[in-house]
Amino acid sequence: MPRISAYRLQSVGLRYAQEPGARIPFTEILEMAGAPSDVVDGPDATVELLHEAGTVETVCRVLEDKTFAARVGLSAQGPGTLLAYIVRAAETVEDALALTQRFYAMQDPDLRLDVVGAPDEPKITLESNVIPAHQYPRHREMLIFGLYKRVQQITSGGLAPISIELETDDSEHCKKLSELAGCEVVGFKAGYALGLPTNGMSFRIPTADPTLLGHLRRHGEEQLKAQPDAVRSLSDRIVDMLGERLPGPIPNGDDIAAELGLTRRTMTRHLSAEGTSYKALLEGVLCDLSKRMLRSGEGVARVAFMLGFADQAAFSVAFKRWTGETPARFRRTGR
Repeated sequence: MPRISAYRLQSVGLRYAQEPGARIPFTEILEMAGAPSDVVDGPDATVELLHEAGTVETVCRVLEDKTFAARVGLSAQGPGTLLAYIVRAAETVEDALALTQRFYAMQDPDLRLDVVGAPDEPKITLESNVIPAHQYPRHREMLIFGLYKRVQQITSGGLAPISIELETDDSEHCKKLSELAGCEVVGFKAGYALGLPTNGMSFRIPTADPTLLGHLRRHGEEQLKAQPDAVRSLSDRIVDMLGERLPGPIPNGDDIAAELGLTRRTMTRHLSAEGTSYKALLEGVLCDLSKRMLRSGEGVARVAFMLGFADQAAFSVAFKRWTGETPARFRRTGR
């Protein structure tokens, strides 16, 4: 399992030390969770996500306080990582999320963020490739409340209302967490997500800096390419390959698989295990690229031609399926 920075686990340890019920040394908590007792030593320490999750669950049991994990998420300052600076320099929440999806593997290769729901009711979901949410619910709460805190920070608290969805049937627990976060917390959901307000994706980030973002993105791409393939997911590698080929003729999945040294069937199986498909990755890249081209002033017909669509009508149908609106309207509004 890939290792991640221990900064979150260090935050858990610092917060635990301040709790009145912290009668057991944190090193013993780590050992109880199966993690080495020295795993949080030093600024460059790394840890397996499974050990992080187990430690959070263990602390909550020792303290007999299920709100501890959410409080850690709400109080954490976050790392001074390249991704954090990239997100602050993005223009809109939509751009920030797209960049997070692009570069999140540098920070947490086992976690992924997705945007789901209708355009006027967007949700940010947080999933793990290896950690079942039902097995480590407190850990997932720490992550989703930490994400809520990050969104509040990059929007300077201007994005509201935001709701938090949890996979729990404990209404009293949701009520306590709602009081802690100062927002609606809803249980009985199928997963963990942030519900954004209408037009939340187009909210402009106060610290946006296009020039700085350009420099940071180039640095991020260099770091991403330097990561070992064992750390980066297959879907990330395929997105890189598609990004290098587009705009241009739409790449064939068989050719991509062959270049990766895989059969098409094997590639399909691995992508399915990651919760995606070649078609979904291709359409995601085409959607992001078409948005950037339309925002830059390119005409709809030219974008359709450059992205390999048979005609403007075919592109318009695809774009509306991806975004819920026509490319002509998107070009006018600049969203």
